[in-house]
Amino acid sequence: MTSTTTTTTTTDSAPDTLTPETGIALFARWTAMWNGDFSEPERFLDPDFRIRFGNTPDGAETDDIHGPAAVVDYIARFRASYPALHYAMDGTPLVDAGQRGAATRWYVKGEDASGAGLAKSGIDLIEVREGRIVTVWSVTGHRRFAA
Repeated sequence: MTSTTTTTTTTDSAPDTLTPETGIALFARWTAMWNGDFSEPERFLDPDFRIRFGNTPDGAETDDIHGPAAVVDYIARFRASYPALHYAMDGTPLVDAGQRGAATRWYVKGEDASGAGLAKSGIDLIEVREGRIVTVWSVTGHRRFAA
């Protein structure tokens, strides 16, 4: 008897377990959304999506954000205030299939609202359910991590 193993590398289907490939693809899609790609968030964000910031963004009631549409609205408003920012993952995400989660460092560079140069880093932790992000815990630092 021969056994076949299939690895899901996109977020189009709902795998029972989180694979490294799926975790990396989810973070890539999450980062793309912060860069303004708001296409089909329901494909990678769970209907019960929540974001939890370790620090409070200026004037944002982020604990009230529920679901893909609400986070798209929040990020779109944020990007309208800071259109020159570019986000990127800083290394390869670490995936823990047993905990259904993953973590990655990220950085943002560009200009703040006054036109001054900006470079910061952060860490995001995600919880994954049925192949989609259900919760993000995000902490932003005040400078870029040292290389």
